[in-house]
Amino acid sequence: NYRINYDKLFELLSEEKQNEFFEYVEQENQLNVSDIQRKFNINPKDIISKCGLYSFNGSFQKDLNEGIKDSLNELFIPGSSLKGSLRTALLYKVLNSKSNSGFLQNVLNDLINEAQNSRDNQKRIKNLLKTADEKLVEKIFICGVEKEISNRTEIVYNDQKYDLMKLIKITDSTAISTRDDGEITELMVYALKKTSVHKPFKVFTESIKQNVELEFDLSIDIEFLKRAKKELNNPNSEFGKKYFIGIEDKLKRLLNIDIKNDSEFSEEKIIATIKDAWKEFGNAVSKVESNWVITVLNNQQKANINSLKKLYELDNKFKVGFGTGFSGMTILPLLLSDEKLKQKAFEFYKAIGIGFHNSTRTPLNINEFPFTRKYSNKQNVYGGFGWVTFDINNIKIESKEEDKEKSIIKPHNTVIAEIIDDKSKPPKVKIMDGIYKDIETIMPGVRLETFGLTKGSKVLVELLFQNKKIQKADYKGKAE
Repeated sequence: NYRINYDKLFELLSEEKQNEFFEYVEQENQLNVSDIQRKFNINPKDIISKCGLYSFNGSFQKDLNEGIKDSLNELFIPGSSLKGSLRTALLYKVLNSKSNSGFLQNVLNDLINEAQNSRDNQKRIKNLLKTADEKLVEKIFICGVEKEISNRTEIVYNDQKYDLMKLIKITDSTAISTRDDGEITELMVYALKKTSVHKPFKVFTESIKQNVELEFDLSIDIEFLKRAKKELNNPNSEFGKKYFIGIEDKLKRLLNIDIKNDSEFSEEKIIATIKDAWKEFGNAVSKVESNWVITVLNNQQKANINSLKKLYELDNKFKVGFGTGFSGMTILPLLLSDEKLKQKAFEFYKAIGIGFHNSTRTPLNINEFPFTRKYSNKQNVYGGFGWVTFDINNIKIESKEEDKEKSIIKPHNTVIAEIIDDKSKPPKVKIMDGIYKDIETIMPGVRLETFGLTKGSKVLVELLFQNKKIQKADYKGKAE
């Protein structure tokens, strides 16, 4: 299966056929490469060799969910997805404390009241869906800051500059070949009830094969922690009093850091705490899913679920990307573990319309929620989807002092370059790493003085190509 570039396909047509092609496109609701090939008598080999962007093993019917790929059409896991997964895991970790049970109930009560008062206002309902977790996020992640509001000094907890997740940086994963390590996966979407609205159906998606290894960089802003400790131990400092209010308590609960009293801050120790949070939440999601699998797949579908049982027994795993599901993207596993919280969640979801089936007018039953799950299906052998296992014994902690270039957090698809001519227009750079090391190119669209850049400055750039040759470098930030 090849993904085709339609611009290049258009270029394959002879000039006299291009107007006919435009007329054809205007008449057709959906473009199909096979139909175009037959109608305009194009050689299929030319389409593949000249217009093929990438290829996948596997077959599919109708629509296909496209996987996330870089500019070279290689698959990867975005750092934002990994960090979102970690944020949910840390939220679960902190809230999974008996001391927070009352707080959670109060938040849910407030949400229920707001949802019930907004029932006839769809705009307010949609806004409530977007902001439902704000109080949780503010309590767990965001430090307070004093601000003047209506001539009064108030402490607010909604300024993103004071979000402690900014201390954690996660890069995109390494990219892998779509041809060698990608596949088209057939997923079966199952529901708890065997009613007409809940009939299983298939979904096809581009995905990364099982057992493919990916790497990503995770780093902690240790320098900030050192500065914060110094400020907190300075009686004349406003740090922790007028801004970054509550940082001591939040860091202790989030990352097990005693910011004022710890003699040093170990990146390895903090990352171990992060891994434990991912592991704890992964196990909680496993518990929710495994109960559902036994109820539905094992009892009703007579499916082979041995691989699923082995998956749920694994310790070091979490979910990410397409297929994560409601249980993996929210703190639902925590709400289901406590009967009072479970009933509050039921009231809120019911009030806001989550889980309500318009086609059957069937209201939510919290014991059947969420209703659907996605599982890979290979000849009635069912496997998990969206799970990532991580090797806790193979973590590399790199020294920033020993290797400054390695410690730079590089956005996906970027390389380090050095400005070798800051007088030319556009300036010239030389690539410092990767397979294009030592190649020179231009970096247009950047006023060097604006960013304090001169000859010898190192920058992060994304290389742009034309006919497989480097055309230019796009500036993406400083590298030092």
